[in-house]
Amino acid sequence: MNVAIKILEKKALKKLGKDKTNTNSENPYLEKVPVYKNGKVAKYKTQERPIPQGLSKNDAKILRKIRRRAYRWDMGFSCCCIPIRFGWSAIIGLIPVIGDFADFLMALALIKKASKVDGGLPKRLYGMMFTNIMLDLAIGFIPLIGDIADVFYRANTKNAWLLDAFLTEKAKALQAGVVQDPETGSIVEMPDELAGAEGDRDVETGVTRTGTIPSLATPAAVTPAHSGRQTGDMTAAPQSAPVAPVRNLTPPRAPIGGGLPGRQITPKDPRDNRGKAGRR
Repeated sequence: MNVAIKILEKKALKKLGKDKTNTNSENPYLEKVPVYKNGKVAKYKTQERPIPQGLSKNDAKILRKIRRRAYRWDMGFSCCCIPIRFGWSAIIGLIPVIGDFADFLMALALIKKASKVDGGLPKRLYGMMFTNIMLDLAIGFIPLIGDIADVFYRANTKNAWLLDAFLTEKAKALQAGVVQDPETGSIVEMPDELAGAEGDRDVETGVTRTGTIPSLATPAAVTPAHSGRQTGDMTAAPQSAPVAPVRNLTPPRAPIGGGLPGRQITPKDPRDNRGKAGRR
């Protein structure tokens, strides 16, 4: 693994020199992309720089975070009175002594975060990053002049570009499976430790993972809930609610011969009338 890391370090430093990237002033987080209209450049739009394809989820997350923090600390603000962008690093550095140490600790935390990439950082690259923040600290100790120079010397931006170049070469090597030494031409196979966790390399390559989709053809049977209490393996049957008596809504039938409902009328015997007539 050490051999592969050293080769990636050589290729990263060679890439920065070949591309002639101004690691001190070029924005590591945002880039301007031309917008074409009718075959001609109509305007430029600012967007986030893409993550190199082939990186693991961990490496992609760290690179994006380092880029964003370096931009905020070195180029986050602009002013009409100052023809150059500045960030929180320059503002905090205005505080005598304490501000310089606080700026150094923030930059050191950025390096610690960058060293958590899969397989770690090469020692030479780590030393270059640490040298950048030490120079920034030394410049900040110079009264007045150091505060002005701190705006122009952007240690965090330099370190972000170093990490970007290293991870770009690492992504290419991971896709190829091997890495070639630019000086000797020897080919070394990429170790598994640099690839991150298994199944984690398709995060930035545009591949979407698909999980198992449950079948929707037959819905699962739903067991009705019981209000009884369960004791061991026996379940008490729920008590049934009392049933209300059914009322008879049919109106009572009127009795024969008239009268009030529910009252019986006994017909008179005609002999009773004869007895009364004899007495008269």
